Amino acid sequence: MLTAMPDVVGLGSALVVGVVVVWAGASKLVAGSSWSDGVASAGVPSWILYPLPLLEVIIGALTAVRLWVPVIPLVLGGLLMAFSGWMLVAIRKDDVPTCACFGSMSKKPIGWRHVARNSVLIALAASAAFV
Repeated sequence: MLTAMPDVVGLGSALVVGVVVVWAGASKLVAGSSWSDGVASAGVPSWILYPLPLLEVIIGALTAVRLWVPVIPLVLGGLLMAFSGWMLVAIRKDDVPTCACFGSMSKKPIGWRHVARNSVLIALAASAAFV
């Protein structure tokens, strides 16, 4: 029974981070272009904005069902690190954009709580990759 514990931790981590990222991507897809207005005004190029929601849904789903471990969870972790890096840059600006992480459901300006949330998701992605 004790040897199955890492499997449970890895699966649990994969499910949590995968479902959260699928939810984020699906929320953006449902919101249409309304989610991207604030992010686009912050200087994110359109070639990143348009495929992002679908990419999140695909990578999140593949992580949740544990396909291509450790590659897919590591890709997800890298994506979350890129988001976090962008957030850290955005926080330092005078005109902080609103968080569009979950489509139009998120209306608060980007802050440290968003970076902290992403840090937890990055840790879960690492756990999904290596446990």
